[in-house]
Amino acid sequence: MPDTRFSWAALREHLRKYLWIYIVGIAVCLLGTNLLWTTTRPQPSNDQTVIIYLMDAYGNPEALSDVAEDMFARTKPHDDALQVVQFQNLMYTEEEYMSSMLLVTRLAVGEGDAFMTQQAGLDALVNSQVLEPLDDYVAAGWPGDYGLEPYYATYTDDETGESQTYLAALRLDNVTALSERMAFANEGAYLCVTANGGNVQTTMRALEYMFEDLMEGAHAETGASQPEA
Repeated sequence: MPDTRFSWAALREHLRKYLWIYIVGIAVCLLGTNLLWTTTRPQPSNDQTVIIYLMDAYGNPEALSDVAEDMFARTKPHDDALQVVQFQNLMYTEEEYMSSMLLVTRLAVGEGDAFMTQQAGLDALVNSQVLEPLDDYVAAGWPGDYGLEPYYATYTDDETGESQTYLAALRLDNVTALSERMAFANEGAYLCVTANGGNVQTTMRALEYMFEDLMEGAHAETGASQPEA
């Protein structure tokens, strides 16, 4: 019969032969646990989040993390259900077919409350017919007197042939803080808001605070933080 008694020499020999199996097993367990947590952890619903997508191949949302924290802290008192304000990158190039598919998927599930984008992305959003008209908001003074030029788009109903022109976006050329922070190329870019995000009014208020931070440097010293998404 083989000697099955424990000894340090036997343990060292066992590990010499089978250590790689333990390493692979531990790695698989860690990856499996991470995947399980990622897919099953509680997620805020769309109407509890404000997500601003930097719709570009080179967006850097981390450069705006302090702005997102301030937006959350100042918007939360107006919407107690709000759990997250966040900038995220959405890879988009006109030449990439997968970019269009990714955008369509995001819009279909109501993800993304506002988009910063170049002309090609704005055209795609206009064609998707999900944008919130900004006419009334701007007429009421939103987001403030920052000299942001409006961009008007025209929607034509394929069935009736009737056309409607509306304020679809604001030009971001004056928001130089975006490029100065190396967050987003603001020149020739636009900001638009989607109507299917679930909380348009909260989004508009949060964006107002965003413009205050970026255009006036008025970062609120609230000390508040928000939970991770």
